[in-house]
Amino acid sequence: MENTRNHGYPDGFDALIDEIRSRLLPALVSKWGIEVGSDLCSEVEEYAWEYRRKVIAMENPLGYLYRVAQSKSRSHVRWMNRNTFPSRFPDVVHEDMQLHDTLQMLAGLNPDQRVCVMLVHAFGWTYAEVADLLGVTRAVVNHHVHRGIARLRSTAFTDPLLSPSTATTLPLEEQS
Repeated sequence: MENTRNHGYPDGFDALIDEIRSRLLPALVSKWGIEVGSDLCSEVEEYAWEYRRKVIAMENPLGYLYRVAQSKSRSHVRWMNRNTFPSRFPDVVHEDMQLHDTLQMLAGLNPDQRVCVMLVHAFGWTYAEVADLLGVTRAVVNHHVHRGIARLRSTAFTDPLLSPSTATTLPLEEQS
């Protein structure tokens, strides 16, 4: 007999789709970039529709759908040979050099660090929420966030590829 409880989705599938778009999309875009992340979100929505009764009845449907997206990402990255999160952004794309520099630094993080840092610091998620979504422990999220932030701090002061807006900034020790 199929489990038909609607965990956290009393309004049914529409509430789940809203949750996918508001909570899962930022995670997918943080890990795989705007183009691939958006495509993956659409594919996940399609998958959720196809298996809606099973997905709505789950304890952690967003975590499950995140893992579905991981599986679906393989075809985008390997066989379609698509860039996920570019390693270099053209200077002419961003008029705001601080945004450009931020994107450059985020591209230097590994995907897991980037997802954790973005969800916690840019989207305001708790460590427990990120751990629940990614299917890891809170300690793993803590590790990724702290390593990612440390890398961002060190990159901000040492990367010669960043624009002059941050490349001329002195480290805190030298400013005194």
